[in-house]
Amino acid sequence: MRAEADAFADRGEWAQAVRARLRAVVCTLEERGVIDPRPGRTATEVAFEAGAVRPDLRDPLRRGARTFGEIWYGRRTATEAYDALLREL
Repeated sequence: MRAEADAFADRGEWAQAVRARLRAVVCTLEERGVIDPRPGRTATEVAFEAGAVRPDLRDPLRRGARTFGEIWYGRRTATEAYDALLREL
């Protein structure tokens, strides 16, 4: 998913890059046992559940979830800066 996000970013498709990066973060959290795999979980739910287990990730995950929601549901224009924020996660 990271490679897919990089490909979107290379083409300037920032919203798709943000989405792919968030998916990569969720998969990593599941693979590392921070959260249990559960289809249909929202980005906000991921942030709260993972943040409860890893308080050091609470704020960055919440920022990432909020950014994703603003872009995909709030129709905010995605930018390279938003992609960079998710890339840091």
